[in-house]
Amino acid sequence: MPTEPLQQILVLFELSLLLAGLYFFQRLVTQPAQRARWLLPRPLPPWPLTLAEFGLFIFFILGTGAFCQLAAQGIFKTIIAKSVDREGLQLCVNGFSFDGGGLLGWGLFRWIQATWASPSTPTPVTPTPTLSWSQLTLTASTALLTALPLIVAANWLWTLLIEALGLPAAPQDLIAIFAQTKSPYVIAGMLLVACVFAPLYEELLFRAGLYRFCRQHLGRTTALIFSGALFGAVHANWASFLPLALLGIILALIYDATGDIRTPIIAHALFNLNTVLIIFSGLPQ
Repeated sequence: MPTEPLQQILVLFELSLLLAGLYFFQRLVTQPAQRARWLLPRPLPPWPLTLAEFGLFIFFILGTGAFCQLAAQGIFKTIIAKSVDREGLQLCVNGFSFDGGGLLGWGLFRWIQATWASPSTPTPVTPTPTLSWSQLTLTASTALLTALPLIVAANWLWTLLIEALGLPAAPQDLIAIFAQTKSPYVIAGMLLVACVFAPLYEELLFRAGLYRFCRQHLGRTTALIFSGALFGAVHANWASFLPLALLGIILALIYDATGDIRTPIIAHALFNLNTVLIIFSGLPQ
């Protein structure tokens, strides 16, 4: 049982989130209007790319990120080696450079893509989002709460399964790094990466990119499963594969329900923030 006051408060907070999630989940199950709101597909902003052009998009967003990460490692190598919180600082540098470089690659690709359009060919118009930031945050929070019981149940069942199969059940290395880091500046940097840069980068890559392209060409169900499974796999950890794959599917459904990529970005950021709070509290995973 948690003994520290902060841990006890956080346990009550997490239980409150779970109870709220169960309430919203039962509404999803019992009310057709709620099911229609969250589960029925809606039009997404058009993205008329060929397979070759989509491959170029992947090359830009991953290649630019990898290049910036290599450059940052060379620049900050000495500083990292001398740091007391070496692993935490390394995580910050890698996160800022790779995710930031990937965002730069996204912008470069969009700029190059704009030059492909013929002057005589009308450019598809992306619908202007109508929700305010407060509405988006409320929508993202409600959706994440609704999904929370499913994610918790999937995490528990998946842990039992991989232990029964004798597969590695240790959490991701970055969880241990978060827990061990002492410098408030490095912690602030890791929070910025986890709650801002990573959600932005991963949602643009997996939801606005991979999911939207696959949905247009392979159908919604295949796109949900494929993009979710790949999202779980890239985190390279058996213990978190199924919960993160499910999270990826849920984030794609949130994108579907609103047609606005900002909604899954906010939901992703809130999920990461809650995870970081649990890690810093010292609670068992």
